[in-house]
Amino acid sequence: MKEKQKKRSSKNLKVHTRIVLSSVLAIIIPLLIILLFSTIFYRMLPSYFNLSAVTTNTYSAVNQLQWSQTLSGLSNELTEDIDETQKKKNVAAFVNPIEDLGSLICIEYGGEIFYATKGSDEIRAKAAKLAPGNDQKNLNYFGSDGLLIINHIQKDENSPKYKIIIINDNYIVNDASQKIGISDLTKLLLGRTGLIVLVIVMLFVTAISIISFITTQTIVKPIKEISHGADEIARGNLDYEIKYKSTNELGKTVESFNEMKCKLRDLIERQQKAEEERKILVAGIAHDLRTPLTCVKGYAEGLADGIADTPEKQKKYVKTICESISNTEKILDDLLTVSKLQLSGYELNKTDVSVNEFFGDGAEEIRMILEREDFDFCYENKCDAGTYIFIDIDRFSRVINNIISNSIKYKRTDIKGRVDIAIDEYERSVIIEISDNGIGVENSSLTKIFDAMYRTDPARTQVSQGSGLGLAVCKQIVELHSGSIWARNSKGGGLSIFISLPKQQFFDKDLDFKTIDQEKEEVKNE
Repeated sequence: MKEKQKKRSSKNLKVHTRIVLSSVLAIIIPLLIILLFSTIFYRMLPSYFNLSAVTTNTYSAVNQLQWSQTLSGLSNELTEDIDETQKKKNVAAFVNPIEDLGSLICIEYGGEIFYATKGSDEIRAKAAKLAPGNDQKNLNYFGSDGLLIINHIQKDENSPKYKIIIINDNYIVNDASQKIGISDLTKLLLGRTGLIVLVIVMLFVTAISIISFITTQTIVKPIKEISHGADEIARGNLDYEIKYKSTNELGKTVESFNEMKCKLRDLIERQQKAEEERKILVAGIAHDLRTPLTCVKGYAEGLADGIADTPEKQKKYVKTICESISNTEKILDDLLTVSKLQLSGYELNKTDVSVNEFFGDGAEEIRMILEREDFDFCYENKCDAGTYIFIDIDRFSRVINNIISNSIKYKRTDIKGRVDIAIDEYERSVIIEISDNGIGVENSSLTKIFDAMYRTDPARTQVSQGSGLGLAVCKQIVELHSGSIWARNSKGGGLSIFISLPKQQFFDKDLDFKTIDQEKEEVKNE
């Protein structure tokens, strides 16, 4: 679990932080690798370059280190707590390799000769010649006229000092002013120095490769995924989703990109649906207008041809013509209303309205209309007196009237018609239910009855019963009020239309549509 959290935390680093981190790592990683290599090299240095003993009489940095290591080893032999005879044997064995190189060694202890390669006087004389008057100080002299090392060692403050004199007349120091030849350069590059340089170069190459890999995985890879996603969308693949989750800039970019893709896909789908609805609307309007116009034409021709030869027939023909024209006007009026409501700049004349007053007054008018049609009516309002909604009174009244008109048009002939209006309030919304005991609709048509030009009569022969735009107008108006409308068949037969509207105090604020939808679903599931 902790590893996943660490991985998620590193993945969410900001791009700026990643770049700064990469720059820091570009410095730290090579230094750490060089430090590690140097530590290993330092531990391996004595054995790799054989620093435990002098191997040549030619001066170099390695040769100087060899002499330093030799003096250190000789000092350890001289200060060791063993008897003098054994110590002399150990010293003789230790200095034997450098004596084989032509070096002369004289060791004094308390002013007396402790060990000497040859006569001590000869060694002292040569030392005095190379460095006159300096035999009481430590000295490391590497020159073209020979090598001279003088070192003083004391085991502790109370013991006498050891004085070590090492001299070599055959020591060689190359002239630094001489030009390096091609063969010398080749030896340098192919030798140990070239190997060290090669190792350092490889360390830097390795460090840069590691940093480049980290940068590629954390920055370049997501950018490539975004680029690939853009190419997929450009090819029309709107189902493609970039799978990169992070809270940094790249993650937010990917999130915005996926959201943009979804909105683009939804927009295209809405445009395709709108285009399909437009085609259906045009076809439906053309069909519905053709029916009353054909009727007007037929009866007008009948009047002109004298078919209606009695006052009663003429009156009947004229009445039929007037009804057909009225139906045509209603279709065109509904079409004009739908067109206006679909305009992006269309605005409603909204005002704060008390639910009890608006529906209380409207209920009396509805009761009178239904009584003329021989309908029973029941009105129930469970809202508090202080419950308000923000609506356009005229437009919303048309919604209620359209629904009531549909209940009257689609009543059953075998029973007396009935309409019930029930209003209830929830935390953030008011829900109105208008139900009847009419013929209802098929369950498959419940979601389609709010589409423009949809009628349960597929042949569209009953034009006089409506254009199929009434509920489409209701849906447009309700949605302009930030509400929603849906339908379901009543348990006892007939159809129930539900309208959900936000309360006035929540309308101008950030609506919690999730809460409102939950309230709507609660009503649906009752």
